[in-house]
Amino acid sequence: MKHDRQVRPGRQTFARPRTGDHAIFIYEDTAALFRFAAPYINDGLAKGERCVYLAADSSPGEILEALSAHGVRTSREVKRGALAVTTAREFFGFPFNAPRAMEHMLRTGTEAASAGFAGLRVAGDWAWSLEKSVQDNELGEFESLLERATAPSRLTLACMYRRDHTDPGTLERLIRLHTKVIASDYVFVSMSALFRSLPPKDLQSLAKSARQRVIRKGEFFFHQGAPARDVYMLTSGMVKLVRTAPGGESVILRVVAPVQHFGDGRIGLGEAVRFAAAEALEDSRALVWDSSAIGEVVLAHPAVGVNVIRWLQELMEEERTRLEDFLSADVKRRLARLFLRLGQSIGRKTRRGVVINVPLSRRDLAELVITSPYTISRILAEWRRLDILDAQRTRIRIQDGEQLAAIAEQPVPGSDVASRIS
Repeated sequence: MKHDRQVRPGRQTFARPRTGDHAIFIYEDTAALFRFAAPYINDGLAKGERCVYLAADSSPGEILEALSAHGVRTSREVKRGALAVTTAREFFGFPFNAPRAMEHMLRTGTEAASAGFAGLRVAGDWAWSLEKSVQDNELGEFESLLERATAPSRLTLACMYRRDHTDPGTLERLIRLHTKVIASDYVFVSMSALFRSLPPKDLQSLAKSARQRVIRKGEFFFHQGAPARDVYMLTSGMVKLVRTAPGGESVILRVVAPVQHFGDGRIGLGEAVRFAAAEALEDSRALVWDSSAIGEVVLAHPAVGVNVIRWLQELMEEERTRLEDFLSADVKRRLARLFLRLGQSIGRKTRRGVVINVPLSRRDLAELVITSPYTISRILAEWRRLDILDAQRTRIRIQDGEQLAAIAEQPVPGSDVASRIS
């Protein structure tokens, strides 16, 4: 089912994470921070959870005062042990160590359960994680540990980042490492590779003019052959672009992650039609603009036109690389190169390898490298046995990058897959 509505920026109501979520919240100012944090904490208190707020720049007293002003009954909740406010540095200890930090997080959850609480809910200002004193590999390991600890348990975590205090590229990587992304549509538009050079007033106008599309896993944003009238920007979920030949054979052209644009790159091409279909790999949401509106922005702001050209060049380079891969008759080589590309674009480096959170079935992988699901299953079973790679339904982990690079006949991936994560 399709759900379209006009997006209103400004005092936008933020979604609330569900119990067990590991969410990232990106905010524009202090007012937006507490419009999210106060309901998030009140929701946990109403569910009988113990709530912990980890502060970065503000003192615990200032945080309690702000939460109280936004409707949290701080005095009562602190007195009964349901609410605690501390600093991230005090909570985790420094120098930061991932296993020790995770052990403390789990111990705090166990203490909450022993005290009769239904779970532990953490709201953390994660500015501390961007400090130079915290190493990438430590943060990567902590992220991996968090993923295993949240969904199966009663631990709910919201990592909060202020947009203008964090590098856009870092934010884009962070978004792909969380189960839920929460932000205003203005913030999403401001992080767009196409629009981030626009002044705030124009960003607000773009956010206001966007429509929202929310679709469920397995549904389509658009079908192959449909008129190409709109431009999309994914804000949550994952989408695959699929091209189907007249004979029925399908090929996945690209996997789209949050904060990426899609729509065949046909901005302002009049009566063009969709070259591929856009199917949701999981429940997804996108902002949508009429292509003529984007064309007007390009004409009014030459810098956006340059961004569009750069974006189209990147898409063309990506397709050229894939075509080169298809020249190889060796399926293992094609598959290894696919995983290396995914690792560098949306993966993260941990002590146990590069983890890629993307829900790709054996059939999806077969369509990405043009082979059969049986061949994919056979290769993956072999690589798992050799501890090269472990591909599960919703997650892929590259365990031995050197062996995978050797199979791909490519250089060993560098440190660029590492990212600053919470």
